[in-house]
Amino acid sequence: MKNTFAFLFFFFLSAYYTGQTLHINVTGIRNFSGNIRLAFYSNSQSFDDEKPFFIKTVPKKNILNGALKISYSDLKPGIYGIAILDDENKNEKMDYGWVLPKEGFGFSDYYHTGMTRPKFEQFDFVLKNEEKAVEIKIRYL
Repeated sequence: MKNTFAFLFFFFLSAYYTGQTLHINVTGIRNFSGNIRLAFYSNSQSFDDEKPFFIKTVPKKNILNGALKISYSDLKPGIYGIAILDDENKNEKMDYGWVLPKEGFGFSDYYHTGMTRPKFEQFDFVLKNEEKAVEIKIRYL
């Protein structure tokens, strides 16, 4: 009886803490050069400080009609925001011309049209105990 209780306790505990699956649909990619870099943020302070808690780099080899589907599992429920860089030259940073970015960028469920950085609250989302999909349209200037 004691072992059964312990098994059930850990079974339900692991089910509660099992990571969630996030599907990310990226559109508007202009070419196959380089990689897509996804920076995951959990609050406005980490975004303002440019310190994501996780970065995922994805090669562009699976682009179809300017779109790329990416899935990531094992995320805990919570608040997230994703910023994307189309790192065309694979140098792991945004490249600029005189003032404007040379490479594409985007944010989760938010198409940024301004000339300044968006606020975290404009592109954050809640991940609950279920699968979630977000859309990111790349913008080039």
